[in-house]
Amino acid sequence: MQAASLDNPRYYLANFDTLLDWVCQCHADLLTETERATVDAITRLPDASRALLVRLLMRKGDHFEVTQLHYVEIGAIEAASKPLITPIADSATPDGLCRLNADLNLEEMLSLVTLPRLKDAFPELPRSTPKRRMPDALSELLVDTTPRSLPEWLNDPTANTLSVGLGELSRRLSLMFFGNLRQTLSDFVLSELGLLRCEAVVLSPDSRAFTQRWEVDRYLALEQLREDWQAARERLNRETAHAELEPHWQRIISALDEVTSSEGDATEVNRANAWLAQRRDRLRFSLARDAERQGWHHVAALQYACLEDSAYAPRAMPRRVRALELSGDISAAHALACERLARADITLDEQLALERALPRLCRGLGLPAPRRAKAPATPQITLTVPDLATSAAAGIHGVERAAAHALATPEAPVFYVENGLLPALFTLLCWDVLFAPLPGAFFHAFHTGPADLYRPDFVNRRQAAFEDCFARLSDGRYRETIRERHQQKQGIQAPFVHWPLLSEELLSHALDCIPPAHLEACFRHLLANPREHRAGLPDLIQFFPENTRERYRMIEVKAPTDRLQDNQRQWLALFARHAIPALECRVEWQTVNAADASAEDEATARKAPTAR
Repeated sequence: MQAASLDNPRYYLANFDTLLDWVCQCHADLLTETERATVDAITRLPDASRALLVRLLMRKGDHFEVTQLHYVEIGAIEAASKPLITPIADSATPDGLCRLNADLNLEEMLSLVTLPRLKDAFPELPRSTPKRRMPDALSELLVDTTPRSLPEWLNDPTANTLSVGLGELSRRLSLMFFGNLRQTLSDFVLSELGLLRCEAVVLSPDSRAFTQRWEVDRYLALEQLREDWQAARERLNRETAHAELEPHWQRIISALDEVTSSEGDATEVNRANAWLAQRRDRLRFSLARDAERQGWHHVAALQYACLEDSAYAPRAMPRRVRALELSGDISAAHALACERLARADITLDEQLALERALPRLCRGLGLPAPRRAKAPATPQITLTVPDLATSAAAGIHGVERAAAHALATPEAPVFYVENGLLPALFTLLCWDVLFAPLPGAFFHAFHTGPADLYRPDFVNRRQAAFEDCFARLSDGRYRETIRERHQQKQGIQAPFVHWPLLSEELLSHALDCIPPAHLEACFRHLLANPREHRAGLPDLIQFFPENTRERYRMIEVKAPTDRLQDNQRQWLALFARHAIPALECRVEWQTVNAADASAEDEATARKAPTAR
């Protein structure tokens, strides 16, 4: 599977044909007879007509004015469009793949017509009417705004339109190819340009995103609910329409419950069930968070409760406790937090969040504050650096780089790495495991990582392979493995790797100075929750190559008003448990006397070379 050369004027058509061929080869059993008839009809079209159809599919929206379509490689648009508007019997689009002069509602019409043209078509409108007021202004002017063709709207017989008639089928085809609706045909172009370099993974008949049609249906239904809620929130989240938002949210929740009712064989252990369940739970979690933000704390708590047995439970439980507290049910919030904290399977993320909430809940109930185990102390230093404006004038941008500049010496270099070093070393060590062609992990040639990376069973499916990788840390082979991957895979997209940051100098210092036991502790913590633990690592790392005792240290930089976040506390606690050298660097701004600053500026000016 390869992207078409951009030297081909119709490269996009060749890429679309690749997509169609792959879907027909791997997913034909998931298409209905009418859908297969439509795909067959597309493949039989003249090349110019197929090219025009793909061009329209790649553009935003479904409706296009013919006079605005200009493609040199296609030629005459009217001639290319005729086969597209010809009826196709027994297909999903019996009226044709496109429709000529379809009826447009007011909103669709306004999306096609410029403001000057609207004012020419409706001279009765005040000339000062802005585009955002046009829906209301035209509704008042016309009274009757029933859908009609663009020539009828504008009273202009030359304003013909083409409307794509594939409906949901185009989304279904794209979804079955990519396994998501985020990627598009543009990924082919990025690949051909070299901007998207992906690891070559051997694909087999098992390498497909879906195994049953209902899985595709459910994915599309969940995505439609997400889009409906997002559109409603943007449209209704104004002060005048705020009252309409909660009923719409309730309708989305009800529809979500209907969509996720049992489908397929309940006794079958199917990987797609877990995958789609996770998408459902992610949408429910997002809806609950939006309810919280709107102040609907009671219904938010109910939705978080629905996630109790899901992979989202560790994130949902603290939010449920908070929602109960804000709804006024502090007793229930306190009981729930205590019950959860007593469980042996509680995650560290959840534990930290609940332990922070518990003293506040106890105060609300008049109970004594709970005794908490004291967190391991992280050594602190205070560093005085020039303020941000002064540092920026010297070419040093951000508090982290200012701290790095102040701490670095020729014998002890400092690198600003944040989350870019340890996770990248993990990826280089475990590259073959991450890109193993397991079913449900890779569907096409444009994956930047396994599709199941953040699913609950990600590690379990690869446990033995990960242990083999960690064995390289024990016997010393890891250095050679990581160096080879750094050279061989340079520039290929991969999870947690930002190639520009991972210089040869940084890599050499890291492999020479960080003990393998420290790397293993960090890698296992990352694997425990890749989505959450990929972030929160210290900003800087300093190496002491000539020191026989302390070879490196990690440094979390905090400006005067900053505080540690939960994921940062977790990493620092891990470092303390494994004796990994780390410290917290509190930055204070250096105050510069105005007279001294002026003298310094004059001295700098005297040293500056004369412009030639």
